[in-house]
Amino acid sequence: MPILNRLVDVYEKRGFEIATGLNASHFDDFTAAPFTWLMRDGRSFTNGLGITIGEVYFLECLLADLAPLRIFVIGNSFGWSTLALALLAPQAKVVAIDAGFDENSLEGISLTNRIASEEGLDVTVVEATAPQDVAAVIAEHLDGAVDFALIDGKHTNEQIVLDFDAVRACAAPHCAYLFHDVFEFSLQQGFSQNQDTSGLSGGILRGTTSGMGLLYDVSRTPAVAQTVATFTISESAMAVVRQGAWNRRHRTIAKYRKSLAKRRNTLRGWLGKSPLPLP
Repeated sequence: MPILNRLVDVYEKRGFEIATGLNASHFDDFTAAPFTWLMRDGRSFTNGLGITIGEVYFLECLLADLAPLRIFVIGNSFGWSTLALALLAPQAKVVAIDAGFDENSLEGISLTNRIASEEGLDVTVVEATAPQDVAAVIAEHLDGAVDFALIDGKHTNEQIVLDFDAVRACAAPHCAYLFHDVFEFSLQQGFSQNQDTSGLSGGILRGTTSGMGLLYDVSRTPAVAQTVATFTISESAMAVVRQGAWNRRHRTIAKYRKSLAKRRNTLRGWLGKSPLPLP
């Protein structure tokens, strides 16, 4: 069930304005534009931006396959992802932690807990640090093993390995692990290390705005494979898009190349040969 309207509404009726889904090319190719901005008094409320509309939809598809009962989140910021998970998986208990280091993130913890209480959502956000506090928070608040985790804390290769290890020690065998911003923040090395050590299936999903990474046990949750395939873009398909981007940046050269290719194909036609693809 789509939850975006309600997710926006829970913030707006508490005096915040949401901007999400903006096209980066409309803002001088500002790569942060598509993400979710929470604003108050004419300025951004926090420097921890939320997941994009497309990533909310990805979670909608993924959680429909997984139907988790215990969700753990590292990195709450102002609660956009945490509350999205609670709305998408109303059967689940959601526990999130945040170290409180980012701008207004301590207020974000309080805001998220208040929204959850007032909206009847099973969400608890705790001021805590990963990886050292992960086990204690899960033991105190989650009442069982984690079966879905969103890892969106400090964006370094070293940190996502530490966070993954900490959550995995408290997780069920069928747990799926989602890492935000893997491609956006060049976290491929840490993600690959996690995949190698765990032996889990998955990969970096370039069909998500930030290039999220997903690890899961395909033998225990086979339904997830279709969602993974939908949001995985092949190298050949990305090559076509890259060529389109190059053509846009170098319009004059691209136009000249295309003109030459057309002339070449005309000549090939005279020689009885089939045309070649245009660049």
